[in-house]
Amino acid sequence: MVRSSSVVRRYEFLTCSVLVASVMGATGLATIAGCSDANPATDAATDAGAIDGSADATPGACVAPTTAPAWLEGDLAERVARLAGEKDIAPGVRLTDRAATEGRQAARTYLEGELRALGLATAIETYTTGANVVGRLPASSDGDQWIVVGAHFDTVAGVPGANDNATGVAAVLAVARMLNDLPCRTRGVMFVFFDQEELSLLGSNAFAAAQRAAGTRIFAVHTIDQVGWDSDGDRTFEIERPTPALYAEYEAGAAAVGAKVVETKTSGSDHQAFRALGFQAAGVTEEYVNGDTTPHFHAAGDKPSTVNAAYLSLAARLVTYVVARELGAQ
Repeated sequence: MVRSSSVVRRYEFLTCSVLVASVMGATGLATIAGCSDANPATDAATDAGAIDGSADATPGACVAPTTAPAWLEGDLAERVARLAGEKDIAPGVRLTDRAATEGRQAARTYLEGELRALGLATAIETYTTGANVVGRLPASSDGDQWIVVGAHFDTVAGVPGANDNATGVAAVLAVARMLNDLPCRTRGVMFVFFDQEELSLLGSNAFAAAQRAAGTRIFAVHTIDQVGWDSDGDRTFEIERPTPALYAEYEAGAAAVGAKVVETKTSGSDHQAFRALGFQAAGVTEEYVNGDTTPHFHAAGDKPSTVNAAYLSLAARLVTYVVARELGAQ
């Protein structure tokens, strides 16, 4: 992760969230005064007017999860351990980093296998210098819009990359597993593992450009990068460069799962590739701007033992709730 940033505002379920809570109910998140998107988004988001994930859902058909399934923390820890070299990622293969070609290929093979195990249609999508891993979960009803949930899987050289960004990758896999069982998906979801984020966002830039060129109707993009450090225990996440409508969603999600959120103008991670092309996107991270962030950033000490398991679990639950609402859950 290479980032530049500034704080915009801090909300702890206040301002927009109070209004959001009053309108979510059976009708979903509607556009409200002070929470509308002042920035251009995708054609799909423009058509929708705002984040309104439950507009087509039958009331009571399904509910966005707010509690952790019994498997969640163990599943997340296993993913981080395999990606960051504490355990073999394949029989007899243990990674020291995910920077060189061999390590990145081993990570790709592992991630493609994990997506396939969930029953998702998977693909390795190559570009000039690398390749992204993509799993597609189709809508359960007619619809041609997509939501992207992604994280970069590469590291800088010589670094295990447990927090940066095995935590984000593990969270995306957990979100995929939880959403796979959601029966009311009014949109499809693409789960994307981006290559070469550490080299100026090459993977996410390539993927975003390809979607724009293809005319893919992307409703919203959520990327996760470094969600394993919470030394003060305040359960706060920074939401990076969201549109106002997306930030309102994260406020509501934080209130639902017991987290807190802060908005920042941080760029330099994969969300920026999508925002630059006008897609409605946001990044989710620990308190990078506000100072409660890993001291092992881009260092050999970025090991699984430094990851806060409960905080990582909370990150996965937060994103799952937000995306589930976009898919039509109540």
